[in-house]
Amino acid sequence: MSNENENFKVVIASKADEDTIVLTSQEQSQQWLEQAFSKFNNNYHQYSSYLTESSLGRTPISNDTIDDLADNPQGNLEKVKKINAYARYFINKDDLIGKVYETIESNINTDIKLSYRDFSGNRNKQKQLEKAKGIINDFNKQINIRSLLRKSIPLAYSEGNYPMYLRKNNEGSYVVDHHPLGVVEVSDYEIDGEPCLLMNINELKGRLQKINKKTKKGKSLFFNDTAEEIKNTYPPEVYEAYTSKEPYAKLDVKHSGILRVNNMGRKYGVTPIFRTFESSMMLNTFEKTDRVNAKAKGKKIIFQKLHKEILGADFSKQGFEQMAYAHDSLMRAWRNETVMYTGAPYVEDIKYIEPKVENININNVNYYRSKIMTALGIGFLNQDSKQTFTVANISIRELMKTINKISEQLEDILEKWYKVVLQENNIPIEFYPTIKVIDSEQLESEIKFKLAEILFSKMNASYSTVFSILGVDLEDEKQKRAQENNEGLDEVFTPRLTSYTNSGNSQGRPVDNNNPDKQLQDQDRRGSE
Repeated sequence: MSNENENFKVVIASKADEDTIVLTSQEQSQQWLEQAFSKFNNNYHQYSSYLTESSLGRTPISNDTIDDLADNPQGNLEKVKKINAYARYFINKDDLIGKVYETIESNINTDIKLSYRDFSGNRNKQKQLEKAKGIINDFNKQINIRSLLRKSIPLAYSEGNYPMYLRKNNEGSYVVDHHPLGVVEVSDYEIDGEPCLLMNINELKGRLQKINKKTKKGKSLFFNDTAEEIKNTYPPEVYEAYTSKEPYAKLDVKHSGILRVNNMGRKYGVTPIFRTFESSMMLNTFEKTDRVNAKAKGKKIIFQKLHKEILGADFSKQGFEQMAYAHDSLMRAWRNETVMYTGAPYVEDIKYIEPKVENININNVNYYRSKIMTALGIGFLNQDSKQTFTVANISIRELMKTINKISEQLEDILEKWYKVVLQENNIPIEFYPTIKVIDSEQLESEIKFKLAEILFSKMNASYSTVFSILGVDLEDEKQKRAQENNEGLDEVFTPRLTSYTNSGNSQGRPVDNNNPDKQLQDQDRRGSE
């Protein structure tokens, strides 16, 4: 055995009372390990369900239907649902509308910036701030914030509304669920300035009716019945209303939220795609007309005209024999690759007859295409030959501004959820961050850099103004810079000595050079100058 002295720290515990739980180090480590695995893996047990959707079938849309839907749809749920159904139809069918939706999906910026208050002067609050940052970062990972941005913003644009709910399971894991309109309704009331959402239990039960897939042994792959599915995939207030057979469940306003577009201060939003319906219908009519005309032009009509004298002087004869002979002779000649036909003396003329219908004027088509793009906020497909790429860029930015307005609503909802998460972890809400979704608007970075340089160097503007132009938060940079100074990073990252970072104190050859040949060359050179 080793004879080295070992130092031990002896802790004498007081006598435990009845409420004290005594754990050995092995039991404590096992408990910590189980909690770590639970926090790492519990998000995979958060189920969300797809609801059945009704289709339009073959229901046509007419101008009268559009006029009826345009009459105050923001206050009528059924009209909004019908508009959204037609919007999905045109997104799938119309090339322009579908491409705009794809463009929005492709240009959504999923980069976010979190900004916290400065507590650098308070050591205890600084520790709490670091803890709050860790909790918020874990929360963003659990809800998959990048996927939430990429999914919620395009759907809010295409349907005018995007209701969602922050749900938490028993193990403390979070997930954001999206519930379609009809299942979720906007009530007639607001709480603290936010719309109060209701869930229609009867509508939910009807749309949860689907084929229950089972194994060979008859065991359900997911849930045994509707009650179990609602309990595992919907908020607790919904399950409570379902078991109590209530028609509606009032969703907790702290955990719910809705993105809306063009709601005009009313309950429901309306998608901008609605304004393209009439123009898209006209383009569809033009396309059908051109298709019919093309089929008509594709038919070959050959007209063989005979002299009227074969009917006799008084036109009493029928001339069937001559007509039959002329027709048979033409058809036999037509079967050959090279047609050689000598008509009978009573054949007067043979000619093609083509339909005189014209295709739709391209200017009319371009007019309605331009109306669609203007309604969607994109004008770069204007048929004006003098339009430049710069003008097209401005039109794209207008569309992106609409997307940024939706992003701002999502930022408010996320900040509300950050407060909820921190409160559930016993952290004061003063440590909650503000979130900024980086603008999707494609602004020229060169212009922003030049403007920032002019304001800072020539107009002596504040750091706050210059940083805001560049999209940088002043308080964040202030904290980071102070931390770098405290850690002495300037001394660590000193520039290496190169010809660009080191300037010599003398120029030319050193004066103490004792080479006489070099000295004579320098004298001659100076004399020639």
